[in-house]
Amino acid sequence: MLRDRLGLPDTRNARPFVAAMLIDALGSGLFLPFSLLYFHHASGLPLTEAGFGLSAAMLVALPVPLLGGLLLDRAGPKQLIVATNAARVVGFLAYLLVHSLVTLIPVALLVAISDRLFWAAQPTLVAELAPSGARDRWFGLITAVRCAGLGAGGMLAGIAVTGGTVGAYQALAIANAASFALCTALVARLRLPNPDPDPGRSGSPTDDAAIPRRFWTVLADRPFAGVVLTNLAFGIARTAILVGLPIYTVQALGAPTWLAGALYTLYTAMIAVGQTNLVRSLETHRRTRALMLAAWIWAASFLLLALALLLPRAVLVPYLFGVTAIYTIAVMLHAGVIDALVVEAAPKAVRGRYVATYQTSWALANAVAPGLFTMLLALTPTAPWVVLTVLVALAFAGVWGLEGHLSPAAVRPRAAEVPVMRG
Repeated sequence: MLRDRLGLPDTRNARPFVAAMLIDALGSGLFLPFSLLYFHHASGLPLTEAGFGLSAAMLVALPVPLLGGLLLDRAGPKQLIVATNAARVVGFLAYLLVHSLVTLIPVALLVAISDRLFWAAQPTLVAELAPSGARDRWFGLITAVRCAGLGAGGMLAGIAVTGGTVGAYQALAIANAASFALCTALVARLRLPNPDPDPGRSGSPTDDAAIPRRFWTVLADRPFAGVVLTNLAFGIARTAILVGLPIYTVQALGAPTWLAGALYTLYTAMIAVGQTNLVRSLETHRRTRALMLAAWIWAASFLLLALALLLPRAVLVPYLFGVTAIYTIAVMLHAGVIDALVVEAAPKAVRGRYVATYQTSWALANAVAPGLFTMLLALTPTAPWVVLTVLVALAFAGVWGLEGHLSPAAVRPRAAEVPVMRG
């Protein structure tokens, strides 16, 4: 079947969810790239105040996923996603009323808390929608759909704000609120399959009734705590290059300003087109080995970016396109397996707590990466790439050490449940 050749999961019973993820990404693509400019042009705030308000809200929301884990295990992911999307509708409409730092922080905090809870709930919902052998494909599809939506939304938003009018920026906030409202309706009508027993976890508890339902249960699972720590290193590297490369290309390398947008377009296009196929090719390999390969490729791309300082300007643009393609492959390898590894490593009774703890590593990485990159760049243009290379080397070592301690279901997709191509 064509679906199998493309590495796509069977979504016949969950099309509303897939549609919701695409609409969510499209709306986010409309607003996120211009969020600082929105508060500057539409709300009249200085850029420094806008940046401070958004950063403060994100930092306060850092521990929220841990609370989200408790809510997930009690109420379920579908209910939490509906609630968080509804809260984001309110938040983005409230942005229209923001005209000072005092009003920005509480509204931005509402949006940040909703975002954190949503990203804790989404992988857990996928785990309920998809059987064990198909989860890698599901996460690959969601990654591809999100990149397609972000890329399309960013291009549409760029066209919309060309004139720089207040109305154009306000239209972006309204469009994002509308996208979340539609997502709320779609997920609310989603019908979940009957729960399956989720057996076969050598090295982790299999009797859900015997698992203590405490938060500390997650931290007591040392292999999983190691996964969270290694993902923090991966997450800082992955986030830092996205937020830092535009600054590096323009300020340190003196490249034209349009190049940053073009490189991001290449990044999103590669993932949108190739993610599901890559996931299909990884189905017969250990997820841990894909993460280790991602670490090596990331390290190579970081060193290549440091070497860009020595190149003549005539070759700089094609060189940066090539390096962007290399590090995007590492992103695709990491994104293609990490979420599936996490949900497979988690006992079903406390899966919400496990996924929420994992999502905290992303929240911390998103908070740390921008400041870390700019601080290192201020020291010397090569410093960020050296530090990021060390980080992914540590992540490689961590995954290598954890591989033998994780359950077989977490390490390798269940080949018996994956469609086999013939002919």
